[in-house]
Amino acid sequence: MNKLNQNNFLQTRIKYDDSYCIKDVLNEICKDIFFWVDRTPELEHDYEESTFRHKFYKFIYQTYYKGLKEDFVPYDEEMYLYFTMKFSQDIIDLFIKYKETTRSYNLQLFHNSKDISLDLEQFLFSHLLVEEPYNNDCESGSDEENNISSIIDETNL
Repeated sequence: MNKLNQNNFLQTRIKYDDSYCIKDVLNEICKDIFFWVDRTPELEHDYEESTFRHKFYKFIYQTYYKGLKEDFVPYDEEMYLYFTMKFSQDIIDLFIKYKETTRSYNLQLFHNSKDISLDLEQFLFSHLLVEEPYNNDCESGSDEENNISSIIDETNL
C-alpha cells in the first residue's frame, strides 16, 4: 500500500466544511468503537488508541475506499464463532451508524454495494481482545472445596 495515497485520502477535505477532513470523520467513528469496547465487559483493547486508529485508517482505506478485501482467517475458529454470535448485532448497528455518519458528511464510505459489516466485524475480531467464554468454574470450585476440607481437617486436629 502506498502510504502517500492513504495520507492523501485521510487529508481529503469534506465538502462544505474546509476545516474538516476524512481523518476527522474516521476519528469520530473510532471514538464510537472505543466507547463500545469500554462498555462491553467481554472485550478489551489490544492496542493503544493511537495504534488502533492507524490500523483502522489503513483498514478503511484498503477495504472500503479501495475495495481490496483480504482473505480472513480467524486465529481461533471457536472464539470467532463466539464473537460473531455475541457481537454481530452490535457491529451491524455500529456499521449502520457509520453509514449515516458518512452520508451526513457527503462521503461514499460504506455505501458501495460490496460494503458490508462483516469486514468491520473481522477487523474488530482481529484487533480486540475477547474474553474467553468458557470459565473453568469446576476447577475453581474444587479448589474452594479443597480449601474448606483443609480448614475442617485442621480444626478437627
